[in-house]
Amino acid sequence: MKLAYSTYALQKIDPFDAIAGVKEIGYDALELSVGDDWTTSPPKLDTDTRKRLRDALQSVGFPTPVLMHLFGPCAAEEDVDEQMGILAGTCRLASDLSLDDRPRVVTTTLGKRPGTWDENRDAYVDELQPYAQVAEDHGVILALEPHGGQAFDSPEKAVWLVQAVDRPSIRLNFDHSHFHVQGMGIEHCTKLVAPYSVHTHLKDGYKQDGRVHFQLPGEGNLDLATYFRAVADAGIEVPMTVEISGQIWLRDGYNPWATARTCFESMRAGLEKAGIQ
Repeated sequence: MKLAYSTYALQKIDPFDAIAGVKEIGYDALELSVGDDWTTSPPKLDTDTRKRLRDALQSVGFPTPVLMHLFGPCAAEEDVDEQMGILAGTCRLASDLSLDDRPRVVTTTLGKRPGTWDENRDAYVDELQPYAQVAEDHGVILALEPHGGQAFDSPEKAVWLVQAVDRPSIRLNFDHSHFHVQGMGIEHCTKLVAPYSVHTHLKDGYKQDGRVHFQLPGEGNLDLATYFRAVADAGIEVPMTVEISGQIWLRDGYNPWATARTCFESMRAGLEKAGIQ
C-alpha cells in the first residue's frame, strides 16, 4: 500500500523543495495543490517550469501526481464558462505532468450552495455535464469529494451522483474523515465508494457542538489499522494521501515538515498493525 502527501499543507514551500522533502520522509507519491494561492497554480507555470516539475517528480520515482483544485463547479452563482476554462487549464497541467499510464486525476469539491441535497441533486447532475465533457476532452478524470457540512456529504449520495451523471470522467475522491465525523462506519462507507474511487484523502476529526474539527491521521479516534484493512479488502489500490486541513496548517507556529513526518509515522504504524506491507 502506497502513502502519499498533499502539498495543500505546503503552500509556502517551493514545489521543488516539496517534492524532495516528501520523498525524503518516505512517501511514495505526491498530490499537487494547484489552487490560485499556490505557486503551482496553472497560470503561474510556464512551459519550462512544468517540464522541470515533471523531471523532478520523475527523478525521485513518483508516479503521475493527482492535482487538487477546489474550484467548486456547482457552487452558487458560478460563471460556468469561466469555471470550465479554469478546469481546462488544470487538465492541461495534468497532461503536462503525466509520467506514466496512470489516469490523470483532478480532485475537487462540488462547492457550497443554499438548499438541501434533495433540492439540489438533479441540478448537480445537469451542472456537472459540461465539466465532465472538458475532462473527457483532455483525458482527465474529475474526482468529486463528498464534504461534511455541505449537501453532498455521504457515501450514498456520492454513489447516486456518479451513477446519475453517468460519465466516465466523473468519479470520487474518498476522504473518510467527512463520513467519520458524522459517525459513519469505515467498512460501510468504503464498500460503497470503492468501485468509484480514483483518489483518497486521509485525515482524522470529530464534531463538537455542531462544528467539525479536523485532526492529523492517528491523532483522533479513527483507527488507521481498521481503515487500511477496509481499503485493502475493498480493492482500492491508489495511494493513501494525507491531506492536512487548513484548520491546522493556518495556525500560528505550524511546522510543515514535522507534521508530514508525524503523519507518515502514524500511517506506517497503522499499516504494520493491520499487517499490510
